[in-house]
Amino acid sequence: MPATLRPSGALREVVGGQAEVQVETGRTVRETLAALGIVPEVVALVVVNEEQRSKDYVIQEGDVIRVLAVIGGG
Repeated sequence: MPATLRPSGALREVVGGQAEVQVETGRTVRETLAALGIVPEVVALVVVNEEQRSKDYVIQEGDVIRVLAVIGGG
């Protein structure tokens, strides 16, 4: 059973507008983001199974990972 990544906002554009992407387990969130073409530094928040985690969290089977981008403004 793979894991599910749910990018929000502008991050969806990087994954072709998809609301959910199936991702491999056994890699860190940081490695997975980079493999998808998402620059890890633009991700401000990682939530795995409703718990905040670091980008160094190793993805497990069945995880649901939500990632939120840094919001800029001025």
